[in-house]
Parts: sequence; C-alpha cells; structure tokens
Amino acid sequence: MTIVVSLTLLWYGLLMDDHSCRVFEVWCLHIPVKDRTPFEEMVIFVEETVRNQHASSPNKPIYLVGDSFGGCLALAVAARNPAIDLVLVLANPATSFNGSQLQSLLPFLEAIPNELHCTVPYLLIFVLGEPAKMAMVTVDATLLPRIGLERLSGNLTALLQRLSELADIIPKDTLLWKLKLLRSAASYANSRLHAVTAEVLVLSS
Repeated sequence: MTIVVSLTLLWYGLLMDDHSCRVFEVWCLHIPVKDRTPFEEMVIFVEETVRNQHASSPNKPIYLVGDSFGGCLALAVAARNPAIDLVLVLANPATSFNGSQLQSLLPFLEAIPNELHCTVPYLLIFVLGEPAKMAMVTVDATLLPRIGLERLSGNLTALLQRLSELADIIPKDTLLWKLKLLRSAASYANSRLHAVTAEVLVLSS
C-alpha cells in the first residue's frame, strides 16, 4: 500500500504510472484549496488510515510518499507510530521551511494590498524554482537551435499564462494559510525526527 501526501501534483504522476498502480495499492490525500484543517488533525487522519491498513494486513509494508508539506506529514505519522512497518519516500520535504525564502515571504504577503495579489505568483515562481529551467524540461537538446528556442519560448509563455491564473485559484488568504500550514508542519516534524525509526529515502533537487 502506498499513501501519497502532497500539496503539488506528485500523486498525479504516480497514478499515471501504470506499473506502479499494478504493484502498489495507491491512496492519495487530497487537500481542497479552501480547506482549513490544522496540521495535527491531518496527521491524525493519515495516522488512522495507516493504522487501519496495518491492522487488516500486518505483514504488508506501507509506503508513505510525501512531497514538500507531505514529507513533513509522513515524518510526523512515522514518529507517532514506530511499531508499524513504514517506508518513507520524501521528495524535497519542507523540514527546512524556516530557513527557506518562503518563510521570508510571509510578512510581505500579510502586508501586500489585495489588489496587488496578482503579482504574488510571479514572485513565488522565482522562489520555488528557475522559470527557464522549468521551461527547458520538455525541450529536446538534440533539436535544431531555432526549433529549440521556439519551443522554449512557447513553454515560457504557457508558464506565465498559468501563473496569471494562479492568483484567482489561490486567493491571498488561502496562500497565507498554506504557508503557515507549511511552517507548522516543519516545526512539528523537526521536533519529532528523533522518534522516526522507519526507513527513509530522501530525494532532493
């Protein structure tokens, strides 16, 4: 069994992998945009699912796959359940949130007028990654330079269009809540790292 916890589309990639879906029973935690569930309640929710699955199949390992926020959630569940056979796969877990650029964005987001919120997604993209590198992902290095530049330009244009829509999808209060949730998750997970006995694979980029 695999439980996927993510604020991004990591779960979508797993579900698109036909081989993974044949080998694993994949469960995904979906957190709606407007959800305001505190972190500890999310931990309890995932924990109950893990315990129920362990009780029904005690000899079957359970994989917790977490990206960013999901990594903190997976660590929290593992720390609270050392007796359960868990394997953690963490992609860029948000345990270092307090030292990240996202932390410094919080006071800015709290102070910015609502009418300027439309600019925030463009700031986030430079904090979370390099736009040019993101746009280059689908550009084949073997293409002729002219064709490669055209594809890169198209990818950048599409990326900027999606960013302009992000402010409507994630309003200011929701974004603030998500960032504070990340901060809470990082603090909770870091304070309990010593209690994690599960096998852990960390993927960092």
